[in-house]
Amino acid sequence: MRIALDTNILAYAESVGDARRCAGAIRLIEKLPAELVLLPAQILGELFRVLTGKAKREVLHARQ
Repeated sequence: MRIALDTNILAYAESVGDARRCAGAIRLIEKLPAELVLLPAQILGELFRVLTGKAKREVLHARQ
């Protein structure tokens, strides 16, 4: 079984949101086997938009 992560989970893991949700997202991601995780291109695009828009991160930092 493959697991696709939602934009919200990735955004919380990048510290966009309240501390409880951010910590929960990190715990969840750490438990997932990396070989089963999918990151659809649409989700990565949405995450980039959240990081550069809502979180006001520099484009170069968001790309990393």
